[in-house]
Amino acid sequence: MIQLQAPAFTFNIFPHQEKLRLVVFTNDEEYVCRIESKKKLHHFLEEYDTRLFKGRLQLIKNQDDIAIQVKGKIVGELSIDVFTELLNVQSTL
Repeated sequence: MIQLQAPAFTFNIFPHQEKLRLVVFTNDEEYVCRIESKKKLHHFLEEYDTRLFKGRLQLIKNQDDIAIQVKGKIVGELSIDVFTELLNVQSTL
């Protein structure tokens, strides 16, 4: 679980059948989640796309970071390296 910059927010990725489940927690309770394919997440990292998802949970890619936006507000950022590491760990489970 990764602590985000906004107080009380954390982020993690979990395996979910053949896909991955991205979850933002607040005060250790699930706040928002999104289920997505591993392929689409890797594509987002490798290509020029700067946004992934619409709705309550969105990922916004900058040069070196991925901002996590929940309900229109940025709650934290992860380096692309940390996000990739989380993705790879969960992809092997």
